[in-house]
Amino acid sequence: MPSEPSVASRRIRWLRTLMTVLAVAVPATTSLLGATAVGAASPPNIMVIVEENQGYSNIIGNSQAPYINNLASTYASATQWFGLTDYSLADYVALISGTTNSYGAPTLVGELANAGISWKAYMEDAPSACYTGGAVGHYGKDHNPFVHFNSITGTPTQCNRIVPFAGSGGFASDLNGNTAPSFMFVVPNVCDDMHSSCGSNRVQQGDRWLKANLPTVLNSQWYLNGGTVIITWDSATTADKSGWNTGNGGHIPTIVISAASSGAFTSGGNHYGTLRAIEQAYGVGLLGKSSNAANGDLTPAF
Repeated sequence: MPSEPSVASRRIRWLRTLMTVLAVAVPATTSLLGATAVGAASPPNIMVIVEENQGYSNIIGNSQAPYINNLASTYASATQWFGLTDYSLADYVALISGTTNSYGAPTLVGELANAGISWKAYMEDAPSACYTGGAVGHYGKDHNPFVHFNSITGTPTQCNRIVPFAGSGGFASDLNGNTAPSFMFVVPNVCDDMHSSCGSNRVQQGDRWLKANLPTVLNSQWYLNGGTVIITWDSATTADKSGWNTGNGGHIPTIVISAASSGAFTSGGNHYGTLRAIEQAYGVGLLGKSSNAANGDLTPAF
C-alpha cells in the first residue's frame, strides 16, 4: 500500500491546484493586485495620420486629390465623421485623451506604455526627438499634442518617442527596417498637411505628400502583419460648424486602410469615436468622452 503523502507534498499539490484555478478564473489581462488591464495579448499595428482644415466635400470628389480619392474608393471611407473644434490642438488632444481641454488627463500612449505596447509619434520638420519648443520652419507645435502633456514630457523614455519624421529612427527608417512600433501617430508639416498653401494648392500638396509616403507603409511588413491606417482631418473649414453628438468642428473625411476595409462606412461619429476604436483594438481603457458610445465607434471600418 502506498505511503501517505508528506505534509510538504500535500502543500505543493494544493498550491499547484490553486494556481491552476486562478489561471482559469482570472483573465491574463487582469491584475490580482487591481492594476489596469495590460492590453491585447498580440497588439495590432495601427497608424493615425492627421491632416488639416479641409471638409468632406473639399476632399472627397475633388480632382486636386486623386490619390486620396482612390484610397477612399478602394478602402473604407467614413461618410459621417466630424471634428470637434476649429482649434487644431484641441482636436489632436481629443484623439489621444478623449478630452479637448485637459493636458493633465490620461493619454492613450500612457496606457499603451503601461501595457508594454510600443508607440511613436512622427513629426515632420521637428528639429529633434522630444523637442518641446515652439514652431520651427514648417513644424507646428499646435499639431503635436504629445508635448503638451507633462506625463509624457516629464518621462524621458516616453518623450523620446516623439521623433522627427525623417532620418534615422524616423518614419521610413522604422518601416523599412522592421522596427516600427505597434502604434504610430504621424503629422505632416503645415505645408504637407493642407494647413498652409506654401506656394501651391494646399489640397494638391497634401495629396502628393500622401502619395509619396503611404506606399512605404503599404509595402512594409508592419502593414502586411495586419496593419491599419487611419487618415483623418482635425476639422473642416471654419465656415462648417456641424458636429456629431458634441462639438462643432465640421464634417471631415476619414479613411480607414486595411486588408479588411472597404466601402462606405455610414455610421456617424467624431474624434472620440476614432479614439474609442483604437483603444478597443489594443484592449485598454476608454478615456474621457471616448467612453460615450453616442460619439461613435470607428471599429467596424477596420
